[in-house]
Amino acid sequence: MKASPRLTLPAALTAAVLAITTLTPVAATEKSAAPTTTLSEERQGRLVSKVVESDGEVFSTLVDGTTGEAVLPDASRAGTQPTEGSTSGGAVMGQWAKSEHHFEDLVETSARAAAELGGASTDSAAGGEDVVGGAASADAQGTAAASAPAGIKGTDVSNWQPSLNWTSLWNQGSRFAYVKSSEGDSIRNQLFNQQYTGAGAVGMYRGAYHFAIPTRDSSGTKQADYFINNGGGWSADGKTLPGLLDVENNPYPSLYGNQCYDFSQAEMVRWIRDFSNRYKSRTGRLPAIYTNAYWWRDCTGNSTAFNDHPLHIASYGVSSPLWYPGGWRTYDFWQYTDAGFAERIDANVYRGSATQLRDLVRNAYYTPIGGRAPARPAAPAPAPAPAPGPFKDVPATHTFAPEITWVKNRAVLRGWPDGTYRPSHQMTREQVAAALYRLAGSPAYTPPRTSPFTDVPTSHVFYQQIAWLHAKGISTGWAAADGTRTYKPAQRVSRDQMAAFFYRLDGKPAYTPPRVSPFVDVSTGQGFYKEMAWLQATGISNGWKDGTYRPGAGTSRDVMAAFLHRFGTRS
Repeated sequence: MKASPRLTLPAALTAAVLAITTLTPVAATEKSAAPTTTLSEERQGRLVSKVVESDGEVFSTLVDGTTGEAVLPDASRAGTQPTEGSTSGGAVMGQWAKSEHHFEDLVETSARAAAELGGASTDSAAGGEDVVGGAASADAQGTAAASAPAGIKGTDVSNWQPSLNWTSLWNQGSRFAYVKSSEGDSIRNQLFNQQYTGAGAVGMYRGAYHFAIPTRDSSGTKQADYFINNGGGWSADGKTLPGLLDVENNPYPSLYGNQCYDFSQAEMVRWIRDFSNRYKSRTGRLPAIYTNAYWWRDCTGNSTAFNDHPLHIASYGVSSPLWYPGGWRTYDFWQYTDAGFAERIDANVYRGSATQLRDLVRNAYYTPIGGRAPARPAAPAPAPAPAPGPFKDVPATHTFAPEITWVKNRAVLRGWPDGTYRPSHQMTREQVAAALYRLAGSPAYTPPRTSPFTDVPTSHVFYQQIAWLHAKGISTGWAAADGTRTYKPAQRVSRDQMAAFFYRLDGKPAYTPPRVSPFVDVSTGQGFYKEMAWLQATGISNGWKDGTYRPGAGTSRDVMAAFLHRFGTRS
């Protein structure tokens, strides 16, 4: 970068400054100040930065809170780092290529905007002279382009422009603005909030940029955090541009060494990657990158690793950029001059359509026009298919899936031909007879030719099992007045009856039930009390959490599986 010498303000600039800093501005009689409405305001010590609307136009401005006078930066501080609380100094986008009078032009632009806001005529404020022309640098990269290239216009601003007419820029076609937020890990633009607000107030897309100062004691991660913490974040609100990482020639050689900050190419690539990774982890998207082809070639080895980031290239005095950094075929944004618009400030264009620009603003996975789409997060692996249960209607997650599997594998309880088990169906007395017979090992047994029960014919599908149950004394059925007996095979089995079946199946073991019932709803004098107490003592049934057994309730097929499993696996 060509360090600007200490400058003397030209007559035009001096007149403009006088016009806004004296109690009786020049040309105050020619134009009276329009009423103003303050849209936002921020005090920092004696300085007040604010956004105001005056006569239908939106300005951001900086004034002395005590005197009300506009405050301008000191152009002689160009090329120096700002001190705490100073509005002068600091690097800007394309610092290395700025024309000799660029910072004088920025001061004059602010003086003219402040004069306009204060009611002074711009021509009178300039003393009737032509405005400073911003003579072009002899370096072709530093000369202003003759006219705006095709694309959507935009600008970038910094602390060097404390007063700015945003409506004027909008009326000249600017539809986006990048505002300097921070530099290194300790310098922030004190005007950022109001400049950012001013751009948004006229309808521009607005975003923040960070001037990187890569050093070994200030990592990319650290500077990304500083940037985000000072306004450089992003959200998909349809208004906010992705944060912009400005990596370019070292503006302070006496402090940080050569143009690459004394970094090797590999170190620089790692630093940029650390910044990018941190920015993405905190905002959800990659930052855009501002650079120039020469610096990128020399300082990163022309790395192609970042072409999934939107590219904002600096290239002045040409009809189109002649070279691109590694990996990019073209630009998203192009800063083509440092003397654009009537204000003679930085001018940029976006290469794509209005639809593409909206996509860049809203879409975290925007594909750079000259690059590649950023990687999306890997789709989560599909959830593993649930382990199959023993039946179509009994998943592996069923409370009694292990027990139902056990009875299925041993053919103690079977399902239906359609592959279902119907776990909530109530067990019938005929089904219980079959299950207990199978649980006993399906012993050899020839049932009598005459059924012991009048309601169970010898042709009944479970006749053998029901007759076996009767022969073993597990179920005697009901006696009729004429001496015959019924079994009621289709009747559901109640839980107290089930306790009796299991007790008898076990051979009616010696057992003395407790004097105090283990269940709140089963009395000691109740039918089948001993059997229900035995069932609880053996762990075959613990009842419900509320302390009940619910003796008259039916026995569902899933609960029956649990009973059978516990009975069959007792030690």
